[in-house]
Amino acid sequence: MSRKYLDIFCREAHEQLALLQSGLLALEKRPGDRGMLHELLRHAHTLKGSARMVGLGDIAAITHRMEERLKEMEGGTHPVDAPGIDLLLKGADAVGLLTAALVKGEPPPLDADAFVADFDKGELPAPAPADPVPTIPDPADTVRARVSTLDILVNLVGELIINRKRFETKTDTLRDLLPELPAECRPRLKEFHRELEDDVLYLDYLIQELHGKAMGLRMLPLKSITDGFERLVRDLSRDQGKEVRLELVGGTIEMDRVLLEALKPAFIHLVTNAVCHGIESPEERSAGGKPSCGTVRIAAQHEGSSVLVCIRDDGRGMDPERIREAAVARGIINGADAERLSDDEALYLTLRPGFSTSETVTAVAGRGVGLDVVKQNVDRVKGNIILKSAVGSYSEILLQLPLTLSVVDALLVAAAGEIYAIPTSYVQEIVKLRVDEIESAAGKDTIRLNDAPMPICSLAGALGLPEAVPSPRHLSAVVLKLCDQRLAVTVERQLGNSEVVVKRLGAQFQGVRFVFGATIMGDGNPALILDVPDLFDGGAAAPALRRPELSLPAAKKVLVVDDSITTRTMEQSILSARGYDVTVSVCGEEALERALAGAFDLIISDIEMPGMNGFQLTRALRDREKTREIPVIVVSSLSRDQDKREALEAGAQAYIVKGSFDQGVLLETVEMLIG
Repeated sequence: MSRKYLDIFCREAHEQLALLQSGLLALEKRPGDRGMLHELLRHAHTLKGSARMVGLGDIAAITHRMEERLKEMEGGTHPVDAPGIDLLLKGADAVGLLTAALVKGEPPPLDADAFVADFDKGELPAPAPADPVPTIPDPADTVRARVSTLDILVNLVGELIINRKRFETKTDTLRDLLPELPAECRPRLKEFHRELEDDVLYLDYLIQELHGKAMGLRMLPLKSITDGFERLVRDLSRDQGKEVRLELVGGTIEMDRVLLEALKPAFIHLVTNAVCHGIESPEERSAGGKPSCGTVRIAAQHEGSSVLVCIRDDGRGMDPERIREAAVARGIINGADAERLSDDEALYLTLRPGFSTSETVTAVAGRGVGLDVVKQNVDRVKGNIILKSAVGSYSEILLQLPLTLSVVDALLVAAAGEIYAIPTSYVQEIVKLRVDEIESAAGKDTIRLNDAPMPICSLAGALGLPEAVPSPRHLSAVVLKLCDQRLAVTVERQLGNSEVVVKRLGAQFQGVRFVFGATIMGDGNPALILDVPDLFDGGAAAPALRRPELSLPAAKKVLVVDDSITTRTMEQSILSARGYDVTVSVCGEEALERALAGAFDLIISDIEMPGMNGFQLTRALRDREKTREIPVIVVSSLSRDQDKREALEAGAQAYIVKGSFDQGVLLETVEMLIG
């Protein structure tokens, strides 16, 4: 059979199976709904006929049995009961598995003849309730080139946003220059400036429209991952001997498909926890004056540039005292620290690795994997978690999530002479502090805000950068929030909020801490985007804040030369974090000019650059008396022995290949040459 017709069948099967599953779940709630029975018969019949048309006998045989069972229900010879619905849902699962294997070109995952025989006997094995029903990928949606094209389109729009900012910067520069120009030129130039401002505004409008449309192509509704949850809750509750219904609100809210795919395991985990650990048995609920049927509710809503998703159950709630005891028993926290936690703070112990209050292992819970998995997934997409609970009443987990990771709202700050971007979803407030308000103990600094102690560190210190001596009068601090944690970081100054386009870092820089991306500012300079969850871990180990009376030794000076902005920025960040004073150049000619004008202890250069390449730069440095003794490290993507020999013959002291770049190797080499 032609692949074209098989693909058409797979798309149709995906739609028909979704209708069958939702219809069967609805029929279970309304057994007397003959209209729904008729609709289900039609879907099964259509699927059977289509399977026969393309020669898929296994699928046709299973759907034929499903159709026959539905006819028996319609005719009254078989009851519309839970076992009958179970059987039909298992039939739909089997067809889904067979069709998914067909799409992937894999062998059938089950023996259809044996399945049909067991179906006729009503002896199919119980489903594994921990996962939603397998879905069949739609071939039209899973063409990788199409998804990649969307990513490229969004990145190109991001470049337009960056260039728009450059236009705005140049327009502002022109405005500032007008008073300095001859009087006879000003009227015409003022008119030109007004026209230019209008053009920039219209360009801004067009870019925003294009960005909205491009992002819309990447967006999917939340219900695209929650559609299978009603079946998940049904199977879990039957397995647990409970009565649970699922409510979904805000399923049409759209988010970046990459985010949704990354978050689906977290949602499954939270719903599973709610049914297995949150909702009580019918007997326990009745004894507590609750309806025998519990409710799990997933509700989503917009909040600015974020989406709030709330997973709430009306079950037994989380007991702070039991949480403290379990955390102490598992060595997550000591008893004294546990007692100091408020009830609200104790809830967040459930997010620690290895936490569990379950005393038994089941097929769906108690394997030593808890809510820390959810936290890891949420941290990965730069989200936040808020926990609320009342014992005997409810549990609520609120996820604050970005709409997309392509563009983020950020607070721009300066630290150690560089610009950094902090996603505003983590920013609680900005405060001014006096130096004498800082309390120190055991080498750690704290402040009191709203009568509560809070750790404080300098952003430069947390990043390992040389710190400026603070003003004796006051410090400027950004208060960051992550779940129940708060951290104040001091910065040299705040530069305001901005929408920044996220540029992913190359694979060779994935191990660099505290950053998850970079952006290009309106003046063309790069800024690193901070990874706030990582900063919380690193901030705890940051040195105490410098006091005004301290002074810094002179730092060794390094000149970094590379035409790649990513390589240039990351090498500068790595070296600055170790305390070196770093200057950057984009080409060999500029680097030679700076080397002759300045006093550098080390030069790190690429080879392949426009104009003067790295070999020529190294030879030129060796030919001049002032720069003859400056050590040179070549960092290049060229890995041939011939290139390494030429670099060393030109006068380089070391050669590092970018493809196997390791910041530890770079730092060891630098320290070996200049200390």
